[in-house]
Amino acid sequence: MTRVKISAAILLLLVGISVFSSIWVNRSCDDMLSEIDIIYDLAENGDNHKAAVNARKMNANWESFREKASVLLKYDKLVEIDRLCSRIVHLAENEEDEMTAELAELRDMLEMLKSGETPHFTSVF
Repeated sequence: MTRVKISAAILLLLVGISVFSSIWVNRSCDDMLSEIDIIYDLAENGDNHKAAVNARKMNANWESFREKASVLLKYDKLVEIDRLCSRIVHLAENEEDEMTAELAELRDMLEMLKSGETPHFTSVF
């Protein structure tokens, strides 16, 4: 009976870690998506200096998230987003027109990451 209790405790611990990490990834992705909206609005209004400042802030937030998320998520999911964040900082600082396209691509990648980490009944069974 003790083995059953220990097994149940381990299983509950694993489920708890999974739920917590899913919530954390989703919240972090939502924060990044709101930062993307802010950068996009600033760039559209012609305030490129503030857009560059916010792009650097977003990149710093991504770096902080990536360090912790690399333990939980596959590395290949994070590499492309990492590349896009760095590219957006460069484009924002140089006031390039490609930035809106890169922001849209980053938004799509973050939404895919978010949806991939949201547990659904079909993805569990």
